[in-house]
Amino acid sequence: MGESNISAFPLHRRRKLVEGIARVLESKNGEDANAFWRSTVKTILVQLSESGVAPGLAEQEVRTLLRAVLGDIVTRSSRFAQ
Repeated sequence: MGESNISAFPLHRRRKLVEGIARVLESKNGEDANAFWRSTVKTILVQLSESGVAPGLAEQEVRTLLRAVLGDIVTRSSRFAQ
């Protein structure tokens, strides 16, 4: 099966997804946080693959999602610091 040109709605724009992941990551530390992130990424990559999204594009989506999640954590923590 060849690569497709299908692209999904950008993961980083799915606010509930970004905020949900950020909240869980904030509640975990160290290896627990790493394990949660790896499991989440694996699930997302499988879903994107099953939807016909090319592997390279799926990986790019996950990288952009990570930046959005980290940005959400920073934004939230800066609100609490004030």
